[in-house]
Amino acid sequence: MTDDDKASQLKALAREIREELGEQNVLDALARELAAQRVAVAQLQEQLAALQTQLQTVVLVQKSRDILLPQARMDYAGRRQLTVEAGMPMAPDHGFHGLERDGVGNAFRWTGPTQAFHFDAHLDRTVPLRFVMQLPLWGAEHAQGLRASSDEQTLPLLQRQGHRVLEFEGMLFPRETLGLTRLSFIAPRLSAAPVDAEETATRQLGVPFLRLTVSEATADEVDAWRRAMEHGRDPSGPAARPRSEPSAGGEAATVS
Repeated sequence: MTDDDKASQLKALAREIREELGEQNVLDALARELAAQRVAVAQLQEQLAALQTQLQTVVLVQKSRDILLPQARMDYAGRRQLTVEAGMPMAPDHGFHGLERDGVGNAFRWTGPTQAFHFDAHLDRTVPLRFVMQLPLWGAEHAQGLRASSDEQTLPLLQRQGHRVLEFEGMLFPRETLGLTRLSFIAPRLSAAPVDAEETATRQLGVPFLRLTVSEATADEVDAWRRAMEHGRDPSGPAARPRSEPSAGGEAATVS
């Protein structure tokens, strides 16, 4: 911009200001304008201070991550196995009722009082992990349509009937982020059952839980699982059914 252009712009702005002020007291008008500018500057300074605080927090988090990430990778490395039994201590806020035993003394827990229940664990997610949840066979009717998810993604389940148990198999595939792995399930429905013989109160029951196991998946296990998914109509659906295939125990396998 040339000096002539600047001079012309200043004249134009001055003319606009005079027109806006009109017959008003010039000093009062300028004082109000100056006050408004100071308020605007103060607001900008507050926003800048807030942004600087946020930036410092981000920098601190990044530095902490850079320091802790290598150690976390070392801590998580090799954590590729997990077993959760119904007889172990389990938090009610994870979606489980108290410990019970069936007619032959086997420990189990009903899920509830909501349809959702979950398991939390620190696992090495650099490799595929295979998980299997077992329910007693007498609870098969309650489990039809069971759903699983993790990392905000639906996990297709392969259903197998074994010796006195019903198994639901799924895969946790590798991810880049570290931290807690939450494996969540949704029971297809709830049923009301009396708490005592007088039936003065009821509780909401989902599915009867026996155990959950997680282990590193071999290449053959991943391939077999994927083939089973391909045989189903919709792996993410609650009732997809592939053709029957023999499992390791000689029983049929289906997809849910």
